[in-house]
Amino acid sequence: MLYDYLVNNYEKGEPIFLMDIVIKGMTEENIRYHLKKMTDEGIIDRFDSGIYYIPRINIFGEKSTISAETVALHKYVYRRGKRVGFYSGYTLANRLGLSTQVPIKEEITSNYAPAQVREVSIKNQKYLIRRPAVTITEENAYVLQLLDCLKDIDKSAEEDMKKCGKILTNYANEHRITREQVDKLLAYYPLKIYKAIYETGVKYVSA
Repeated sequence: MLYDYLVNNYEKGEPIFLMDIVIKGMTEENIRYHLKKMTDEGIIDRFDSGIYYIPRINIFGEKSTISAETVALHKYVYRRGKRVGFYSGYTLANRLGLSTQVPIKEEITSNYAPAQVREVSIKNQKYLIRRPAVTITEENAYVLQLLDCLKDIDKSAEEDMKKCGKILTNYANEHRITREQVDKLLAYYPLKIYKAIYETGVKYVSA
């Protein structure tokens, strides 16, 4: 029963979190027992406490492992295919080209943050996980990511504000972010964000 559930709900190499498994008629203790049994039999692999995966087999017949980055992505950004987070802070600034600084800790804003701000370790990789201003959904994720970037731009960006504005305008255009979408969420951010919007001159798409 459990194996069929895993095969039907997870791709090979996709992290399986114990807390996400809900099967009618099976208790958590029962699920733990069968996960351990399947791990011992080599059917699934255990990445860490409460985290498993169905391994891919490479062309040499060997099992492929999953990375900490894959686990973080599925735990804090896309949980079971549902958008629940986004990369933020210095990580986002680097990925967008606002800064050349590569952060030691990846920063993620997520609905699954265990506290307002918490440093977590996945294997040997450290992540800084933050709670969002409002619950992240598929519809508002890119808007919130833009606003989070603007909120922290004075400390995370190395480029001048006008250059940042061009980069963020391109981001807004790419993700079809409108002024109306931004205005609906501005109230959840500190007043300094208005200064960042003015100084960068970021533009949005027409509704």
